[in-house]
Amino acid sequence: MSESIDYAEMLEIPVNTLNVVKKKGRKKKDDDLKNRVVQEVNERMQEEAQSVPAGEGQAPVFGEGGEPLSDERVAGSEDVTDYVSDAAEKPKKKFFDSRVLIAEFAAVCALVALILLTNIFMPNSAINTFFAGLTDTEETVYEDDRVYSELTLGSVVSDDIECTVTDGVLTFTGECSVYAPYGGTVQSVSETDGVYTVEIEHTTSFTSVITGLSSAYWAAGDTVYSTIPVGYSDGAGEVSVRLYDAGSLISSYSVNEENDIVWNV
Repeated sequence: MSESIDYAEMLEIPVNTLNVVKKKGRKKKDDDLKNRVVQEVNERMQEEAQSVPAGEGQAPVFGEGGEPLSDERVAGSEDVTDYVSDAAEKPKKKFFDSRVLIAEFAAVCALVALILLTNIFMPNSAINTFFAGLTDTEETVYEDDRVYSELTLGSVVSDDIECTVTDGVLTFTGECSVYAPYGGTVQSVSETDGVYTVEIEHTTSFTSVITGLSSAYWAAGDTVYSTIPVGYSDGAGEVSVRLYDAGSLISSYSVNEENDIVWNV
């Protein structure tokens, strides 16, 4: 067989299919690519067919049904496009790695054992003190151990009312608000025939007792101040104030022109 016939037979090999693989999301672009490729193949086959002289050893080519194929051969295509996902499926990771889980469990067990051992053999260790501080919600109470002579007292009346001191007892009669001589905590409030008595602790050793109030504004356990009234006197009866040092009546004081209490020491 001559070379021209072989070449002609090669040109007459029909192109039936063309596989184009494209990714999802790019269908329109890949269809254009497929059509361009088919068109370029057809054009190239037409150019090659035209370059061979007509009638020189060209053997007729028949199709599958026995009919002769047309001189103009067109490359056909089938829609055999394969779609490939943009991102390859990643292997699922395990939520817990067995080795890491075992190591963490061992660390927790070691910590628990350490705490138990220190609680038994070292109750005053730093770690026990730390955990005790986390669970201890009690507030630290500081005691005021000052003596009465270290304190500066004020007036027990709000108005210009005459106050007198006799044998350690301060007395006055008048309608006014009544104040504590110094800030402190109410220890007790009692009432007899509509007259109230209030006992106030100022320091661990210094206390005061106010008797003859028409009204008492505070209850036991309340904190009082020298600038806020503790009660009221309607002026119908005498009000008396007694100061105590460790339970003993203090008599070494007097009042000045502003009714402030002044120590005679």
